[in-house]
Amino acid sequence: MNIIETLRFFRLKLKLTQKEMMSEFTDPSTYSKIESGKRSLKVTELEEILEHTSINAEEFFSFATFDKKQQDFRELFYYCGAHLENKSTKQKLINYYVFLKNNKKKTLRETSNYIAIKNYFYAHWDEIEELSQVEITDIYNSLLTKTFYVQYDYVITANLIRFFNSKQADLLLARMFPIKFEEKRDFTTKKFAYNILINLISMRLYAKDYEGAAKYIKLAKKQDKQNENYNFKLNLQYLSNLLNYILEGEPVYMERVYDFIHLLENAGDTLQAEQVKKEVKLLTHERDSEKMLKKYSVGLFKET
Repeated sequence: MNIIETLRFFRLKLKLTQKEMMSEFTDPSTYSKIESGKRSLKVTELEEILEHTSINAEEFFSFATFDKKQQDFRELFYYCGAHLENKSTKQKLINYYVFLKNNKKKTLRETSNYIAIKNYFYAHWDEIEELSQVEITDIYNSLLTKTFYVQYDYVITANLIRFFNSKQADLLLARMFPIKFEEKRDFTTKKFAYNILINLISMRLYAKDYEGAAKYIKLAKKQDKQNENYNFKLNLQYLSNLLNYILEGEPVYMERVYDFIHLLENAGDTLQAEQVKKEVKLLTHERDSEKMLKKYSVGLFKET
């Protein structure tokens, strides 16, 4: 719903007349003209309406949609990701991709959507091209010139971080973190920002750069001071325990890793639980192989 539709929704649910939506000192026809679309709504008028009707602003805006086009895109994107063979939705997303591809003057939002489509669907659909090095370099250089980052900057970085080398990533992270005015940022913006760090830690683990992984874990632990994103905190703790197990081999760390997996399973997120199991098996294979080799060697020594 847009702002006007949301106002109408609350008015009807609260069983208020149009006259009752604003104070008695306001022209009675004002609200009627706003709701009917005969005149635009001023910010001061919205503030007055919310205060007069005792509608909490945060609750009001959770119902309102400022950018329906972006909401529709994200719904289509996630649906296609889960239903790759659905021809009708696939074609809708490809049509939008072609539009973005031919648009030489993309907005930041459009650039973010374009990168997201190429980054994910290139591996699944022949119609989607791979990200070019020129595109990656241009966007990276553009990100470095900024002094303040908004949601789409963090989305783009979360999608492209795997293409940056360690030096490039460090330069960019030094500018992006800590998040400026973090306490005022919305949940989605912070979610994508935190995903950058989670992705980086995973990448360093796969590259066996354990010093780099530890560095990013340390940085990540300084984020989310308000403890709002438990998913981020849980994933961070999982990766921290996984790194500790790889480095030290202490069983207690693996027990904590499997506590995380059981938590996912109990919450019904079986897909992520299976992905984590595969990741753990892959990343700890070398450590477990060393343990088995030592055990086997000791056994041979005793027998002789």
